[in-house]
Amino acid sequence: MRYSTITGADANAFLTSRRIGGDVVAEPAIRERGDGALDEGYVVALREALCGLRSQWPDGIKNDRERNMFEGQAARLVHSMIPAEPVMLSDPEFWLWLSVVHFSELVEWRYGNPAVGTKLANYGIGARNENLLFRLWLRAELTLDEAAQDRYHLVHAGQIDFYRSHLFRQGYANARNFARALLRFQYPSADKNSPNLKIDQIRTLVKRLRRLRSNLFLEILPEEECRAVIEAEAAVVMVE
Repeated sequence: MRYSTITGADANAFLTSRRIGGDVVAEPAIRERGDGALDEGYVVALREALCGLRSQWPDGIKNDRERNMFEGQAARLVHSMIPAEPVMLSDPEFWLWLSVVHFSELVEWRYGNPAVGTKLANYGIGARNENLLFRLWLRAELTLDEAAQDRYHLVHAGQIDFYRSHLFRQGYANARNFARALLRFQYPSADKNSPNLKIDQIRTLVKRLRRLRSNLFLEILPEEECRAVIEAEAAVVMVE
């Protein structure tokens, strides 16, 4: 599949030029990769879907619960509407292009439209995993449940910091069964934002689980076995 990209340096230059303003704004230096025809119709459809979602908060997002509600719903849209092309999805310069060229208004809105512009890291410049569109896609990718009628049902569970600190940064991208098991363990109630363990407890648990990775191949464990491992380690944490 042929797709568009932009480098971090070019993305930085484009955003800086636009923020400075004036009569002339530098055009983004877009490059193409891959084979075949370039079909980016999904961008238009995704923009319309995310604009519709934004309309639920006409005055902007006011608190963490609203932020998490938005990201859960947006993750479903991003993951389901962007083509499942592995090479493209693994290319950080694709995500830069998507966020900087087509969804900068969404990125700025999500982070409160600061007068000087949001941090460049929120576009993925200098921090790939902080790219908003990529974070949304990865949230859905890690929690995808192919056995369920609604395979995205888990994407609404959990808080943003839980995903960032305890899933994204722990390298569970290739261990979806483990990511789902940890998410279900930490958010077991009907209130999908109500955690099981306290902040210090989940941090300790994740440290213990990280040490286990040298002896366990999490990528091949079924979800029920992942859950058993998590519960055994959590039992130790909760009595310490």
